[in-house]
Amino acid sequence: MTPSFYRNSLSVPEILLMLRAPGAGWLATLLTALDEAQHDPDFDPRQRAALAQLASGQGLPSAVIEAARRRTAAFELELEMAAAPAPQAGAA
Repeated sequence: MTPSFYRNSLSVPEILLMLRAPGAGWLATLLTALDEAQHDPDFDPRQRAALAQLASGQGLPSAVIEAARRRTAAFELELEMAAAPAPQAGAA
């Protein structure tokens, strides 16, 4: 019998077991981010296709990694600014 990780897809119970492992922090983080992205209307079909293409490869091109890091830093600032309380009128 071929282990499931050599097939193209894993079952939900297999993934749940993987998430229980002590070293599954990155997997959990990536799955959470993917879930958030799928609820965002700006995460369009072309971005989904790019993600699938990159995730199925053996590695990520360094130019893509660097651009993604820069964009992530900018996105974090956007989130911080959106979460910051609005200035009070008349505040000095």
